[in-house]
Parts: sequence; structure tokens; C-alpha cells
Amino acid sequence: MSHSPMIMTNEAGGGEKGQRFLNTVADMKKWLEDIGTDVIVLISDDHFNSYFYDHMPSFTIGIDRCEGWGDWQIPEYQIPVQQELAKHVLDTGLANNVDFAFSMRMKVDHGHTQVVHFLNPDLKIPVVPIAVNTAAPPLPTMDRCFQVGEVVRKAIESWESDKKVAIVASGGISHWVPIPKIDSEKPEDQELIKILANGRQEIEHLDEYLNTRKTRVTSLKSGPVNEEWDREFLRLITEKDYQALRQWGPDFIEENGGNGGQEIHNWLVLLGILQGLEPEVACYEPIPEWVTGMGVVKFHKV
Repeated sequence: MSHSPMIMTNEAGGGEKGQRFLNTVADMKKWLEDIGTDVIVLISDDHFNSYFYDHMPSFTIGIDRCEGWGDWQIPEYQIPVQQELAKHVLDTGLANNVDFAFSMRMKVDHGHTQVVHFLNPDLKIPVVPIAVNTAAPPLPTMDRCFQVGEVVRKAIESWESDKKVAIVASGGISHWVPIPKIDSEKPEDQELIKILANGRQEIEHLDEYLNTRKTRVTSLKSGPVNEEWDREFLRLITEKDYQALRQWGPDFIEENGGNGGQEIHNWLVLLGILQGLEPEVACYEPIPEWVTGMGVVKFHKV
């Protein structure tokens, strides 16, 4: 499923299209409850809140405690972690040439917590949080994300438990985020670039910094959405042409789907896990007022 900060700050702006998206997400919440989901493996990204260029892992897994940053009016959730499965995924990765970074004190932002807000607000279902670098080039390849998903599936299948595990990936589809490139020479970008390069310790006044970032986004009353590209992405998923998606490069994605469109890397991890299931587009709405192409894809057993 897609996420967008604008859902929290301008829900009404999405109009009927936004309501259809939110209704679909509500259906997904009920579906997860009805099938008796015991664990959610939650794959998303960080938007320069936990990871900066001073330390930017490609893949991070939380294995102990997990807390939300509380950005975009989402609660600072203390998210329960299914530690046994999380550690098993980590160990399975190490045994299969995937060296996850790991955290015993993981902090996640709206990429993860918006999913919690809509699908698991009572925190009844423990989570295995996985963060993918989709913000700070060089990024892991789409192919590598798919391979990581295959290893996560191997871990779930070899876990000695009969608990039901759901997979949720959050991000994308097309959107353009007002964050400067790290090599920008524009004078107005230099203060933010200093923080992006050196990390959170460079922030002298946190509230002011967060308000500035929020203003950058909320000042956008509308943003470009590439509906044609979004629908092509969803077509390749529904036709299970994952080989084509694995070959998409970062330049192609950014040109057509924006820098925010790189969040489809999260979906590739999910596709690697769920490649044997049948995908169905439950909802797609291009919503410029939320600055994002908003999609939900549901996967069924064959």
C-alpha cells in the first residue's frame, strides 16, 4: 500500500478518490483481522529521521524494541516486535548472504507508523519492522530487494511456529519529494544538506527543523502524479512480470516516478516474499492533493 503524510494533514483534500483509498485500507484492516493475523512483517523506508548519510544501511531489521517518531500527527507508538521471528529473519539472512543491519532500539517514521495507524492501531498484532534505503543514493537495486524478499520468505517458512504471518510493504507510487540532492549547490539547500550529510546531531533546534520540513511538504497544495507509469507498475505486478520490475534502475524510476517513487523498492521486497501468490489491485487512485499515486495490492493464495 502507498502512504502519504498528506492523509494526516489534509485528508479532506483527497476528495472521493481519497475516501475510496481509505475505505480500501479499512477493508484490508478487517481482512487481516478476519484471517487471524498473528504477525505483520512491515517493510517501509525512513525519510531522513533515523538514517542519514553518516550511517545509511540498505536494509535494517528491528529485533527488540521499536518506537515511532510521532511525525505527521501519528502517535509515538511503542510498537510490539515479534522478537523471535525478527531474530530468525536476521539469522536466516546471515546464513544466506544477506547481512541485515539490525537494531535493538529501532525508531521508525510515517512510512511504518501510518500502516500501524490504519491497520494495527490497537497494537494487537506484533510486528517485524524492516527498513529499506529508498532516500539516499546509491540505493540497493530492485533485483537485490527482490532477493532479500526471497530470503525473508525462507525465514518465515523455516520458523518453527504455526503463527499466521502477513506481509505489508508501504511506499510509493509516483511522487516528487522536496528534499535536495546531496550534491546540490543551491545556497538555499546547504543548511539541510549539512544535516543530511552529518546526521541528526547537526540539528541545533529540533522543533524548528521539524517545522521547516513539515512546511516544505504542507505548502504543496498539489503535486505531480504519473498515472500512466503507476498503472504500468501495477500491470507488471498483476501479470507477475517480476523479472521486468527487477531490471528497473534508479534513474528510470526517478525520471518517471519521482524521487519518492523509489519507495517501490519496498514493494520489491514484498514481491520476493509473495511471488507464489496471486496479486489483485484492490485500489488505485492518482491523488495530486496528496502528492502521490495511491495504490493497494492484495495477494491471495492460488
